[in-house]
Amino acid sequence: MAVEGPGAEAQVIALRDWLVSEDALRGRVRPLRQRPPAGHMGSTVELLTVAVGSGGVLAVLIQSVSTWLTSRGTDIRITVSTEDGQRIEVDVKRAADPQALLREVAERFPAPPGEQP
Repeated sequence: MAVEGPGAEAQVIALRDWLVSEDALRGRVRPLRQRPPAGHMGSTVELLTVAVGSGGVLAVLIQSVSTWLTSRGTDIRITVSTEDGQRIEVDVKRAADPQALLREVAERFPAPPGEQP
């Protein structure tokens, strides 16, 4: 997951803190540090990886991200990407209806056979 918008680095840290407070997501969220741009020291946290599988973890993730986005009060966009390169963008407007968002994600990213969405 990538966060875009004003203060993106601080926002991704805030999102990480928010997500790890969810029991179902605890231990599944990890920051992914990017290499620093040429001429800069250190790296920044720009991405979060979230391990989702069976047991409704994806639904918890979407509900939590939707709640977090609508509580921010700023124009932030989150891009969720899968390992195979599929992407979906979520902004405050789309997060206002987490159930519709969950249906869209379920349609675009079907769960593997034997796993619950």
